[in-house]
Amino acid sequence: MRYQDQVVRATQKALDDVCRAALALPADRLDWVPMGEARPVLSQMQEVATAGTWFIPIIRDRMVPEFDEHARKEALRLRKSYDTIEKCVEGARNSTSELCQAIADFPDSALEDEMRLPFGGGVLMTMADVLVMHHWNMVYHLGQINQIQLMLGDREMH
Repeated sequence: MRYQDQVVRATQKALDDVCRAALALPADRLDWVPMGEARPVLSQMQEVATAGTWFIPIIRDRMVPEFDEHARKEALRLRKSYDTIEKCVEGARNSTSELCQAIADFPDSALEDEMRLPFGGGVLMTMADVLVMHHWNMVYHLGQINQIQLMLGDREMH
């Protein structure tokens, strides 16, 4: 199996898991802010719905999108348009599908190429690492959503 195929498989599984967990939350708790500071589930799922598209030009074109103040405001505006969990799930499924196609098409010969991304003041990553970033982000949010479920007394595995 190619590395890219494994990344696609793991990314699709993470998407299913995070969507299932978010959909299991009571509708009246989607905006709940645990301990007054953590991010609510709706906010996390808005990110999941839109984050995958950010990686597509990086993977397809080896081009980092603008990450300036205007780009951040536009990303926030787009996220806010996903105002229900159902819209977030639909958006996440669409964007992740397109991203997974880009990952599947990525050439083996370029996996070790490096690219500087703007996160944390700038980080140098191999393309192999970039391919798995959306997966990592969804698993990160899955853990946060699972913690919120536990805080609400939900002990069921979703």
